[in-house]
Amino acid sequence: MPELPEVEHAASLLRGFLAGRHIVRAEAPRSRVFRDEASRRAFVAKLRGRRFEVIDRRGKYMLLTFDGGVGLLAHLGMTGSFERAREGAAAPPHSRAQLHLDDGHVIHYRDPRMFGRIAIHTSAELLSLPEIAAIGPDPLRDGVDAKVLHAALSATKRPLKVALMDGAVIAGLGNIHATEALWRAKLHPARRADSLSRTDASALKRGIDASITFAIEQIARETAPEAPLRYVNDPQNDENPFLVYDRAGEPCPRRGCKGVLESMVLGGRTSAFCPTCQK
Repeated sequence: MPELPEVEHAASLLRGFLAGRHIVRAEAPRSRVFRDEASRRAFVAKLRGRRFEVIDRRGKYMLLTFDGGVGLLAHLGMTGSFERAREGAAAPPHSRAQLHLDDGHVIHYRDPRMFGRIAIHTSAELLSLPEIAAIGPDPLRDGVDAKVLHAALSATKRPLKVALMDGAVIAGLGNIHATEALWRAKLHPARRADSLSRTDASALKRGIDASITFAIEQIARETAPEAPLRYVNDPQNDENPFLVYDRAGEPCPRRGCKGVLESMVLGGRTSAFCPTCQK
């Protein structure tokens, strides 16, 4: 599933694809990417002739603004991505929505499993949508403040891993980066969130920053400018670049640690951890 680094990469690609461009027409066959028929029709009707202005990202959501006060909310779900192709070229498989641009390109929203979402709103209301207003601090946009993080975690008795995947606590973290950040911070994923000290929260802040920075750099190296994102858990991707995610049974990669990584299920997600250095 795309997490903050993948969504940031997708937003960066779209900024380049759409900068200075007008939409000649928008198309979208029926799919559950549009939650209802009115939403699909609005996508087709309201984007035609619009000029792209700006794209913002809040957690895993992308907020696109066009002239005329038209706004677009996009979420990649589990398998979504944006790809660019030449006008007239064959559409990529599972293209659920298309923006035909005035430079002879088509932007395809591709989503095999259709858990993603596209919705048209006015640009003025994008930030006040309930799903956006509920989002917590964004590690890239806002930075991670250790005191704020400590206060948010102190307010819940949930396991630490579960709390970190709550977008109201901190935006954009999913199974991968919560797992990686906790290992980097030497914190056990099942520990109660309200048991953390401020020192623990500072270590966790550093772990979150390091995990996200690593992933963004990895994506930049391995994803061609117009190729679909290769998610780490995609069956077509035979390489796992992460330190502990999905590596249960392997030796702990921390220098000097003799532990072997184990896994446990928290909040319905499998979490790898080292029982030796994540007490």
